[in-house]
Amino acid sequence: MKNISTDTELLLTCLNNKKIMTVDDLKSTLRTQCRMTVFRKLSKLGYISSYSHSGKYYSLKRIARYNKYGIWSNKPALFSKNGTLKKTIEFLIGSSTQGYTASELNSIVKVKVEDALLELVKSKIIIRKKISGIYIYYARASNLSKKQELTRIGKIQYPDEEMKPTVLMNELKAALIIFF
Repeated sequence: MKNISTDTELLLTCLNNKKIMTVDDLKSTLRTQCRMTVFRKLSKLGYISSYSHSGKYYSLKRIARYNKYGIWSNKPALFSKNGTLKKTIEFLIGSSTQGYTASELNSIVKVKVEDALLELVKSKIIIRKKISGIYIYYARASNLSKKQELTRIGKIQYPDEEMKPTVLMNELKAALIIFF
């Protein structure tokens, strides 16, 4: 029988050196074919899994250095304080002052978010609204989503003052009165 602390220390040394590893790398390091053995050892060390690459990469919480969005990148893998991509998106939207577009989220998390956003909307975890032809994703809580929406609308830049929605709405009302 192998020495448990030696295996754990070996795993810790390898992860400290390589920063990220796959399950196959970890199995090879521990000289085992059993995935459960790998996860038992990892759980003692406090591991994280990537949200990119279908969770293929593993590291330790103590190794990760997260940016202001709670994301850590170690080529080629991406990790989040929040775990999964969906949880990360939900957190980002919930902590935003003005919601996010898919494009804005793509640039933050560095992976395609459209499918995850659609699933979150369908499961009513977040909401989306179309503003100027673009979907904006907001928190589910009505008071927060309203603040986010008002902030977003207030920051929209209009190239022509006459093209602002309030001006257009007033002209529409006038046209309705004149023609009907």
